[in-house]
Parts: sequence; C-alpha cells; structure tokens
Amino acid sequence: MTSDSAFDPIVIHRADLERFATAIFAAAGVADELARPWAEVLVWANLRGTDSHGVIRIPRYLELLRRNAINPTPAMRIERCSGAIAVLDADLAPGAPAMIRAMDEAIARAREVHVGWCAVRNITHAGAIGYFALRAAAAGMAGIVMTASGPLMAYHGARVAAVSTNPLAIAVPAGRRRPFLLDMSTSTVANGKVLAAKERGAAVPPGWGLDASGRDTTDPARIRTLTPLGGPKGSGLSTMIECLTSLAVGNPLIVAALAAGGFPDTPVLNGVAIAADLAAFGDVTAFQGAVDALGDALAQLPRADGVDRIFLPGERGDTVLGEREAAGIPIPAGTWARLTAAATDVGVAPPGAADRARP
Repeated sequence: MTSDSAFDPIVIHRADLERFATAIFAAAGVADELARPWAEVLVWANLRGTDSHGVIRIPRYLELLRRNAINPTPAMRIERCSGAIAVLDADLAPGAPAMIRAMDEAIARAREVHVGWCAVRNITHAGAIGYFALRAAAAGMAGIVMTASGPLMAYHGARVAAVSTNPLAIAVPAGRRRPFLLDMSTSTVANGKVLAAKERGAAVPPGWGLDASGRDTTDPARIRTLTPLGGPKGSGLSTMIECLTSLAVGNPLIVAALAAGGFPDTPVLNGVAIAADLAAFGDVTAFQGAVDALGDALAQLPRADGVDRIFLPGERGDTVLGEREAAGIPIPAGTWARLTAAATDVGVAPPGAADRARP
C-alpha cells in the first residue's frame, strides 16, 4: 500500500483490499460465508474502474447493518421451484451474496431444463451486477441480471423521482477473447458516479441530474433526482424491470414508495438472475468462436476522429482490471479516510497499520 502525500490516492493491491473489506464485514457481525464474497464483489468493481460501486460503499453498508436494514445473518431460502423458475427470499441479506446465490440457482435450473430464472425478493444493494452475469458466462452460459429498487430517477416528462436506476447486465462467453459484458444503469449515469463526483468535489456534466426544484444542475451535491438514459427509453426500461422483478414476486417497490412519499431510507430491493444453456442451441464452441469473430469485426472498424481504440462490451473494464491487477487499486484519499474510520469503529486496523506496529 502506497501514498506519496495526504492528498494522493492510496494504492492497494487486490488481496490486501479484499482481506481488509472482509475483516470489516466480519467485525460488523456478517456471517463468514457472506463477508468474503461481499468483499470480493466490491473489490472486483474497483478493479474494473467502477469505483462508484466498490469499497466507497462500505461505510454506508455498515450504517445499514447497524440499523438492521441489512441482515448480517440471513436465513435465505428457496420459496418455490418449478421447472425453469425459482423464487428466493433473501431475508434482507447483503445484496452481493444474495445475487450470487440467485445466479447459482439459475445455473442449476439451466443445467436441468436449459434455462434458469431465479427471482429474488428482499435483497439489499447488490453493487456491480455484471459480476453475477459473468458467473453464468464462466459456466458456458449466457447470463442476464436485473435489480430493482425504489424511486431514484425521474420518469420521462416528470420532474420528480418516480422510478429507479434499475441496472441490467448481460454476459456471453467467448473463445480466445474475454466474455462480452454489458453492465448498464437505466439512468444517464449510475448514482454512484454522482456520489464519486461529490466525493472529489467535482462538477458533473449537464443532463446527469435534477435539483430539488426539478431543474438541471451540474453540482453533484444539489442533485436529488437522476435523469433516465435516452429519455423515455430509460424510464420505460426501468419500469419493465420493476415488472419482471418486483411485481413478479409480489413485492412492488415503486407504487409503495410513491404512496409513502419517496425512496425509503432503509431500501429493500428485488432482483432476477437468468442463465441460458447455450448448448441447447448447438455447439457451444462454435458459438464462442462466432463471438470472437464478431469482436474482431467490430474492433477493426474505421475509427472516428480522436478515437484510439474501439472497445467491445466489457473491454474497457477488462483493460482497467489488467492495469490494476498489476499496479494496485487507487483509492481517493477522502474515501480511504472514511473507510479506515469506519474500520476503526468496528475494531479493524487498516492495512499497513499492523505492520507499523510491529517491532
């Protein structure tokens, strides 16, 4: 772990950051079998440059654990299983381990009947959901993941939060290439990017969010409502994800939140993990070769002015991952200060502190 000054980012390697995050969760009472995968998903986001969904979230998660809005020892259970469909109640589990469980169940269903669809109710914030879609790709399947939460984003034409930033991730396996991965929010940008800009004290581009009066603002501290990606396309997609996740499991979020006056301070989410057995369509190896060929064709397209490289779905994150695996993960000084303060509150020493204390 290195830092040249109090204002420079802390650079920490993956294994050290995973151990630190795991120790924090364990000290906060999170069950051992949940603490490690939760930490791994957060650090995976940092590795790929999605810092808004990485360890920056830990202080907030600890707050929710203290308020029992996240259950550190949930009794997750499969409520229903019929053919391709399974329904999992997560019992307010940490969202990342819950979605891992959901995707594993979807993969198991797909191995039996070629498609698996696991709907999961009562999860908490799941982080970067591309992680779970890639779990299906690693099993030689296509993966689709969606999560739904309460109002955070304006519905197209409205000036108040009415739907959520509900994300969608799709992954397919390739051959010699890394899997293709689409991981997107239905808002213009994910809320985490606004939080990260606020953390840096930086302005955001016009069109990212609205202030309390429903007007566009570039000040992340004044943003109260995010804007939908592509206007009606983003708000419409978010609405359909609410239908396929929340309404399907009898746990509607949007209508209840709007009736109560807005997004709850102790948010509950729902999710869906889908796995499709590509072998049911034919030769998986041939499919993977076709994905490679598609990637080759797209990567070789004539580039627009100022473009050095054409990135395939997920390739930008893969590039950052390679760099950070080798050189370490940069954590902004402010984020690191809050993270270490939160760790100290639960009795966990930051990486490096134990070494300095040794004779």
